[in-house]
Amino acid sequence: MLRIYRLPLRLITQGKWLRITHSAKAILPVLGVHADDDGICWPGMKIIRYLSGCVRPETARAGIRSLVEMDLIEKVRQGRRNVYYLKPPAITEGKSYYPMSEEFVLTGWTSLSYVEKAVFAVLAVKATIESRDDPDFPEGFAEDEEWFGAGEIQKKKWQRLAGISHRSCDKAIKGLIEKGQIVLREENRYIVCR
Repeated sequence: MLRIYRLPLRLITQGKWLRITHSAKAILPVLGVHADDDGICWPGMKIIRYLSGCVRPETARAGIRSLVEMDLIEKVRQGRRNVYYLKPPAITEGKSYYPMSEEFVLTGWTSLSYVEKAVFAVLAVKATIESRDDPDFPEGFAEDEEWFGAGEIQKKKWQRLAGISHRSCDKAIKGLIEKGQIVLREENRYIVCR
C-alpha cells in the first residue's frame, strides 16, 4: 500500500511553516508518510535522520523539538520507542494539499537541501492543478512527464512563507529546477513535477 502525506496548504498560510526550523521542515513529511489515518507513527531515529537529511542526531532531535514547540506534533515515549502524533494543521482533511508519496520522500525529498525543501513545500501546495487541455497550461511539457500542477512564482511572498532570504530563494529555485522537481516555463510560471 502506497503511503501518502498530504502536506496542507493551511500549514503554510498560517505561518507555522516559516517559524519551524529547517530540520523540522525536513522531518515533518517523513513523519507524515509513516503516519496512519489518525496521524500516529513511530519511525526510528535512523529512518527519520536518513529520510530528512539530518546527518547529526542532535539536528534531528532539534527538528522534532521544533515541531513539538509549534504544536504540530506530540511526542510520547512508549517503552523503547517514541510515538509521534501529528496535530492540525500538520495533518488535515482539507482539500488544499500536496500529496507527498512515500516513494517521493525516499527519492526526491532526500535529495533536496534544507532550503530547497522549504521552498518546494510552498511551491507545491500553492500549485493549482491544471489540465493539459487548459489553454493557459504551458507548452513544451512532454506528454510522458509526470506533473502535479502549475503556478506563478511570487518570490517575495514565497520567501516570506518559506522563512528564507531572497538569495536563498533564488538558489533553491535553481536547485529545484536542476533536480527536476519543478520546471520553469515562461517568465514566472512553474510546473511541479512528481
